[in-house]
Amino acid sequence: MMIRYLIALILCTLLSCRVPVDDKIYNSGIHVIPEPNEMAIGQGVFTIDGSTTIYTETDEWNSETELLKGRLTNASGYDIKLSDKASGNSILLKKDKSLGREEYKVNVCEDSIELIASNGQGMFYAVQTLLQLLPAEVEIGHPSRFILSVPCVNISDSPRFRYRGLMIDPCRHFFSVDDLKRQLDVMAMLKMNRLHLHLTDNQGWRIAIDKYPQLVECSAVQETYNGKKYGPYYYTKEDIKDLVDYADRLHIDVIPEIEFPGHSLSALVAFPELSCTGGPFESEQVFGYEENVFCIGNDSVFTLMEDILREVAAMFPSKYLHIGGDECVKNRWRECQRCQALAKRLNLKPKDGHSVEEQLQSYGIKRMERFISGELGKRMIGWEEILEGGLPDEATVMSWKGTECGAKAASTGHDVVMASMADGLYLCSAQGADEVEPAAMGGQSYLKDVYAFEPVPAELAPDMHKHVIGTQACLWSEWTPDVDMLEFLLYPRLMAIAEVAWTLPEKKDWADFLRRLDNMQVRLDEKGIGYHIPIPEGELTTNKVFTEDSVVLAFTNSRSLPMVYTTDGSEPDAKSSILPSLLVLHEPCTLKVASLTAGGRLSNVRTLAVEKQKFLPAVKNKITDKVHLKLADGLFFNENDYEKAKFHTDTMITAIADYGKDKFDFKKPGLAVYTGYFEVPESGIYTFKSLADELWVGDKRVIYNPTSSRFYEKKTQIALEKGMHPFRLVFSNRLKEGFATCWYEIDFQYEPTTEPS
Repeated sequence: MMIRYLIALILCTLLSCRVPVDDKIYNSGIHVIPEPNEMAIGQGVFTIDGSTTIYTETDEWNSETELLKGRLTNASGYDIKLSDKASGNSILLKKDKSLGREEYKVNVCEDSIELIASNGQGMFYAVQTLLQLLPAEVEIGHPSRFILSVPCVNISDSPRFRYRGLMIDPCRHFFSVDDLKRQLDVMAMLKMNRLHLHLTDNQGWRIAIDKYPQLVECSAVQETYNGKKYGPYYYTKEDIKDLVDYADRLHIDVIPEIEFPGHSLSALVAFPELSCTGGPFESEQVFGYEENVFCIGNDSVFTLMEDILREVAAMFPSKYLHIGGDECVKNRWRECQRCQALAKRLNLKPKDGHSVEEQLQSYGIKRMERFISGELGKRMIGWEEILEGGLPDEATVMSWKGTECGAKAASTGHDVVMASMADGLYLCSAQGADEVEPAAMGGQSYLKDVYAFEPVPAELAPDMHKHVIGTQACLWSEWTPDVDMLEFLLYPRLMAIAEVAWTLPEKKDWADFLRRLDNMQVRLDEKGIGYHIPIPEGELTTNKVFTEDSVVLAFTNSRSLPMVYTTDGSEPDAKSSILPSLLVLHEPCTLKVASLTAGGRLSNVRTLAVEKQKFLPAVKNKITDKVHLKLADGLFFNENDYEKAKFHTDTMITAIADYGKDKFDFKKPGLAVYTGYFEVPESGIYTFKSLADELWVGDKRVIYNPTSSRFYEKKTQIALEKGMHPFRLVFSNRLKEGFATCWYEIDFQYEPTTEPS
């Protein structure tokens, strides 16, 4: 009796702990992403409890059934049973052969739920929609003892485009199979169906090829010129099988990309004889321009590529095989006897705006397409440059610079995937102002701009719209050193891409998308997946200087989220004071500001030193009109290293520009220190910016950039008296995360600061 009593007591306690989550603001309403194309909302809810069962009409959907059972059991705490017949309080998985491959229906009433599809892919999407109709807490990985209810609704849905993709680049920075699986899980939630893996590039060869083990032996480790190596990093055949099988269960095709003929330095490190010059070459984690490419006039290049693609095709069941084809620098071909001899044999002459070398690329691309479609039975896809000099009829074009090239290809009957950098689909671009965001690729890609993207160009004739088969987001990884930054850049912009690819334009609604995004972000929280929250902008300097009795500050963020702040140097949290539209301060302080989501998460915190300054006096007599330059050899990573420099050169130059970026080679690291004077025309508060490592004005350090600062000129304010002021500029010549500091101007700028009214 005592045991029964204890069991009953425990059950009552558990039941009494079941709490509703529908009162959470992020769980209100329907919050499915992507937005279904047909939906009618009814009255009432279906409640999942201990009597809920799942019944399926066919064994074809065992994996989808087990997925649903497992998720509902984990989230509800009830042991959801499978039933051999339909009954009350059931979830029914039904077959309707009239529905399309990715089409599905979800019908929810108070005593039953129907999930309807013609195949596993459609049923999988029906399950994903049902899970999103539940509160966000359904994503939790253990019994949460929440009351789970589904709103009564009728959904009939199918995608606008058949290709809904994401490209991830593991060449510049590597991501493990587990890292990629995390992203596949999110893609599945969003009904995306293509993961494009960029497996080879100048900076690394990331897939093992049995016939040519030299590829990973030579190019899975990169020189960084920073005293250490990057790697070895690559995928084994077992890794690829694991990833492909996992993606297949989520109805996602994994598309491999093997670059040809450009972006091929990693292959040339192993096989320098396949270049135009004969090498030798080194595998470097250096980003940017590379003119050494495959020698198009060397037939052995095609032998190598065909051997590689045979193995790659066997690993990836996807019907697509990506050949790259972009940004092939052709300078070597112009100088190469073999390439020019091939051009002569082919009787190539400049025509239709295409150079001989562009037509050589077309020759190579067409030859590879015949192999891919013929022997391998795959469909070749490549970046838009494969159009140069003409394109095989069966090739698919990935339009990346904008939509113009895609429109041209579609108008001639080629299938096109729109991956437009100009429209924000390069998710490696910054999501806000450069001054507050982590270092990223040039340009901004705001969530709202991504959501507004239209893949079908207005100039494309209606009868050619069918050739725009979809759209794809791309994440190049130069600025993505780990999976945390990968997810910071991917989400939530990938949610916007998913809705662009799935939902009809007339069904899209930006304000409603933001409401639904609140719920999706909580789902990511439950999965332990990171995402970007707009960082407070408006004030873009590292400090705020005032000279009078008070200062007024104004912050904004790109999604108009509420912001919280502290003035005592402590970290803000969700309970901190809400930031007013204008913040008036009368005393110096350490101000910390962050944006706040509906789920209670904070953005990266902005820290500003609010400083009341007296005008820094100008010097009475400057010592010289010239710039004093000192140079030292070696690696200098931060301020501690700068103090240890042993200078071998100590001289005077006319101006900083006299010993500028062209005097430095990042492979020969060193330190340069410039000292001199500059003049301000009037007394006032001035804002300084620089890409250099340090800038000092008088005895005050106003700029400090120990890490990568590309497109990230830190801005700092200082109050200066009219006249001449001494400066010291510290420049460390080295690679910072793969980019050479000597690729950018060595200088500083300053301008008067406009005080807000």
